[in-house]
Amino acid sequence: MKCKKTLALLLALAFLLAGCSAKGGAHAFTAETLDGGSFTHEDIAAKDLTIINFWGTFCPPCLAEMPDLAGFAKALPDNVQLITVCTDALGNEGKAKALLELAGYEGITLTGGDEAFGKMLEDIQAVPTTIFLDSQGNQVGDAVIGGQADLQGAFLAAANKALVESGKAEISLAG
Repeated sequence: MKCKKTLALLLALAFLLAGCSAKGGAHAFTAETLDGGSFTHEDIAAKDLTIINFWGTFCPPCLAEMPDLAGFAKALPDNVQLITVCTDALGNEGKAKALLELAGYEGITLTGGDEAFGKMLEDIQAVPTTIFLDSQGNQVGDAVIGGQADLQGAFLAAANKALVESGKAEISLAG
């Protein structure tokens, strides 16, 4: 039964994610956060780069990389943010929160959003996948797909490539 529920949720997410490409530009959107708040295109506009990691509670590679992801997020400079999207959080919020806490991730996790949010993020086919958005909401650089042996190195290289494509300075990680 749980597999059917997860599959139905993933199919619903895939349906939501069908539409305009993130490469097409910023869209006014609203997304719900795991802690009951909201996240919008204005939160993306406030940073030079937004890194979005898609993961699922059912995904061993996602869970394996979560502590490194948490460390990476904490080491980012103020002009760059990392958020996550838990693809199966709806109805599974407690498990998602527990896994994030165990990993030490203290950032924003999205659980879903309106149609415009789904359209902006249509290219996600599998988890873990990480994409990079400039302050206009355009996808820049290359997505990082699958677990990485050196997650922080792979994410830093991809983030710097995306920043350079956006005409911004490269970053380094804090301490």
